[in-house]
Amino acid sequence: MKIFKSLAFFLYILAFVFFCDVTYADQNLDSPEEYIQLIGNKTLGVLDREDYTSIEKIDQISKILTANLSVKRIAYFVLGPYRKNLSLVESERYINLVKRFISEVYAKRLLSYSHGIINVKNSKDRGKLGIIINSSITFADNPNPIRIDWWVIENNLGQLKVFDIRVSGVWMAQEQRSTFTAFLSKNNGSINKLMQRMEVQLE
Repeated sequence: MKIFKSLAFFLYILAFVFFCDVTYADQNLDSPEEYIQLIGNKTLGVLDREDYTSIEKIDQISKILTANLSVKRIAYFVLGPYRKNLSLVESERYINLVKRFISEVYAKRLLSYSHGIINVKNSKDRGKLGIIINSSITFADNPNPIRIDWWVIENNLGQLKVFDIRVSGVWMAQEQRSTFTAFLSKNNGSINKLMQRMEVQLE
């Protein structure tokens, strides 16, 4: 059972958009659409850097992902009702496992992807819940654009973070939540068994 299958694709798409930690104030941005477009353009350029070694790209991408995703919020969300079973000690280990997957597994996969172009279309403000940004990404080796909807939230420092992404009508973090909770329901809600399974997949 590949418990990270959905999350892997979710994170795979995300890296094409987020290259650095940016706030509206830092970049004098007028809209969230402009934010996504600006960061997307910078990120896509990394794949074309011939002066970067594979190791350098992996290192940069790892830092990019952990800095710009709402990792802790996503990690807790996908546990669903089983979050209450997570102890303080387990919480630290669990968050670190999610970060490891992002940095060790995903970053390496990204290197095989071709250059892409992001086209940001519009957004919908959902108040305290965040902003939904509509876009499409066209990759060099695939002429058919992929429809992507971004659920962006703002943290208490005023920084934009991605909480979820919808691809072909499916919210990826919510789908991952279904996968995690299904695993936990078959294992007496054991967070420890879930983490053991995660560690096996990270080997």
